[in-house]
Amino acid sequence: MKRVFSSENTIDVWQIRNLLEVADIKAVVKNADLGSAYGEVPFVESWPEVWVEREVDYNRALAIVDEFLDGPDEHRPDWRCRRCREWNGANFAICWNCQKPDD
Repeated sequence: MKRVFSSENTIDVWQIRNLLEVADIKAVVKNADLGSAYGEVPFVESWPEVWVEREVDYNRALAIVDEFLDGPDEHRPDWRCRRCREWNGANFAICWNCQKPDD
């Protein structure tokens, strides 16, 4: 297993884990319940982390994390899902209707 993301923001950690799951990358969240350990251990070491289970998925997972951190591309056009043909706004990385990633 390899760590791909860590943050004090638990919402971001779970969002990354969910994005990886949608991309068929098995990932787990570690340290999700270590908030009570602040002060006992260095705070950065108790932040929640996302780890990918298979090393072969590591680089693709990092690309997904980078895209998440960079935010939506304002110059990107709206797109139509290839699976369900529903229109999605440029800020959507996965189809709002069927959850297929934008390829």
